[in-house]
Amino acid sequence: MIVLVAGANGRLGGLLVALLLDRGHAVRGLVRRQDEAAALEDIGATALVGDLRGDVEWAADGCDAAIFAAGARHRPDLGAIDGGGAAKLAEAADRYGLRRYVLCSAVGAGAPERRDGPLREFLAAKHSAERRLERLDLPWTILRFGRLTDTAGTGRITTTVPPGTPVTLSRDDAALAVAEALEREHLARRVVHVIDGDRHVADALDSVEPAPLPPGHYTGLGAGQAGNPPLDPAMLVSDASPLDADVDFEGEGPLPPQLIGNEDPGPVAP
Repeated sequence: MIVLVAGANGRLGGLLVALLLDRGHAVRGLVRRQDEAAALEDIGATALVGDLRGDVEWAADGCDAAIFAAGARHRPDLGAIDGGGAAKLAEAADRYGLRRYVLCSAVGAGAPERRDGPLREFLAAKHSAERRLERLDLPWTILRFGRLTDTAGTGRITTTVPPGTPVTLSRDDAALAVAEALEREHLARRVVHVIDGDRHVADALDSVEPAPLPPGHYTGLGAGQAGNPPLDPAMLVSDASPLDADVDFEGEGPLPPQLIGNEDPGPVAP
């Protein structure tokens, strides 16, 4: 799979690029400056230079999936990068028909008004990106991380956030969760919280329920047939025989036994 990673030179993005390459994916890493490209090229990724505050839609062309793992380094850029940049990349993924889009968000992005100060601004930017993403007809997945730390990963997480408790997540396990989510189609159009926990990453993600089917979606053969259009009378022949005319047996009772030869097809074979 050809995977575009926005924020490929960041602390999370760098771990993610290396992990995706190790899993056999072709990685295109989007970075802001040309001097940041060499490190990506050295490990086997393709570097793309573009500023998320400007035009980056071209970067999604030819990719199979995209991951937004970027983050503003300065508070005034939160809206343009964490909010607008993530949304622009998602809209480009939708336009180019990418199979997957994973947005790295944060616990609390669903209700940023409950926080104050810089955290509120950060969550508000993530909230804006999530809302714009949810309007797209695209198989997206939103991963809301706990506060990222540089502690060594354990490979274990939980998708349940206990109320009123500070939550964290190691960047190692965040990168692992993104890579695993990318390969799980049942996570399409799901918002998943990811924090430090006691379940293996793969098991925790497998336990997430798929998104409910949209209204009117047929789930069984009977329901599907019930929605078929009525038969077209012009397609029916009034005097058509109910049986195939080219039959080998006519009459009543069971079919006569059919003799089947049992000669050895290879009598001289060992």
